[in-house]
Amino acid sequence: MSQQKPSKKAARRAATEAKRRKEKTKRYFIFGGVAVVIVGLIVFAVTRPEPVELEGLETFADLAGGHLREGDPVPSYNSLPATSGLHAASPAFCGIYAEEIPDVVQVHNLEHGTVVVQYQSVITDDDRTRIEEFARVKGTHILVAPRADLTHPVVVTGWTRMLRLDIADLEAIDVFYDRFAQRGPEVGVPCPFQIDQTLG
Repeated sequence: MSQQKPSKKAARRAATEAKRRKEKTKRYFIFGGVAVVIVGLIVFAVTRPEPVELEGLETFADLAGGHLREGDPVPSYNSLPATSGLHAASPAFCGIYAEEIPDVVQVHNLEHGTVVVQYQSVITDDDRTRIEEFARVKGTHILVAPRADLTHPVVVTGWTRMLRLDIADLEAIDVFYDRFAQRGPEVGVPCPFQIDQTLG
C-alpha cells in the first residue's frame, strides 16, 4: 500500500511549526544566558571585598611651595609632619632612613609626589621591618623614617594629606600610596629608591 504524500499546506504548517520551535529554543538560550550574567553580577556585587576606607584621612590647606634660600628661617607649617609649604632647595633621596628627615626637606619630596611614612620607636621591630619591606617593593616615590614627635605610632603624608595610624596598618598605607603617590604639584619628577640605611 503506497504512503500518501502530505499536502503542501500541511508541509508549510509543519515547517512553520519547526521554525517556531527553533525560535522558542533560541529565546530560551538567550534568556538563560542573560539570567546567568545577572546572577553572576549580583553574586559579585554581594561578595566582593569593600574598598578600604581611609578612616581619619586629613586634608590640610595648601601652603603652596617654593624654595628657601640659605639663611631663611624655618617656616611655620599647618601640620605636623608638614604637608605643604616652603622647603629646602633639594629633596631627600627616596628610600629608607635610620634618622629623622627635617620637614623642610621632606616637603620638597611631597611636592614631587613622594609618600612619606614615619614611625615612632613604640612600634615593634617586626612592624618596622614590614613597613621597610613595603617601601622596597614599591620602589619609587616613598620615604620611610623614624620621628619622635609624632602624635601617633605611624603617620603617612602626601601633599596636603595625612593619615595617622595607631598600628602599622599596611593595607591602609598601601591605599594611601595608591591614591597619592606621584600626585604632588610637580608631577613627573622621578624619585627612585636610592638609599637604604638599614643595610648599614
